[in-house]
Amino acid sequence: MIEVMTDLPERVLGLKASGEVTAEDYKTVLVPAVEEQLTRHKKVRLLYVFGNEFKGYTGGAAWEDAKVGMKHLTSFERVAVVTDVDWIENMIRAFGFAVPGEVRVFDDDDLEAAREWISEPPSQGHLSFELNEEQGVLILQPKGELESADFERVGAELDPYIEKAGELKGLMIVAEHFPGWDDLSALGSHLRFVREHQDKIRRLALVTNDRLVSAMPRIASRFLSAEARSFPMADRDAALLWVSGS
Repeated sequence: MIEVMTDLPERVLGLKASGEVTAEDYKTVLVPAVEEQLTRHKKVRLLYVFGNEFKGYTGGAAWEDAKVGMKHLTSFERVAVVTDVDWIENMIRAFGFAVPGEVRVFDDDDLEAAREWISEPPSQGHLSFELNEEQGVLILQPKGELESADFERVGAELDPYIEKAGELKGLMIVAEHFPGWDDLSALGSHLRFVREHQDKIRRLALVTNDRLVSAMPRIASRFLSAEARSFPMADRDAALLWVSGS
């Protein structure tokens, strides 16, 4: 069976599996709990506890688990799995990288640590951004290794504007150097952000003094429909004029 845990923060869904988990458990407990959370939050966190009394899944439950995973793959900001069951630990560690959000496995004895991690306040991120709606320009400025939440925060403000305006006149990235990504999920979020917005941006300006980074517009022009140029840091104002079409 699957039980919903009730002593967790608003955006955290807690589930405890015990005995044999069936397809009916998924249909009557897990799926409604996940979908109810997603009616209130764009992203949720999942704490999934497999106690000592957990016996395994029926074949139908395993199929329902796969369907839920495929349907809601991008909906989980964090997933904490608490278990001492070897095959579950091995499966999560082998395939956890495919989940866009952060995934961690905790031993049964570390349940409190799992609760603390899954309940942490959202990171403020390392990507500063400003959307100038009058000019139709988004300015991004990385301050450290990029996180998945960085692209979610930007998308939450940018997407409604694009839906209303139809496109973004320009994207300006100001970076002394490229800081990289915090983890693989951040890289995946970055790639999805580019894929979802690449046809909705007219111009891309990269403002940097880093020679390697300044070469990126030439590379990006082969994959993006946007016109792309690089500018030195001293020409930031000129970059803003160009990217806004002024």
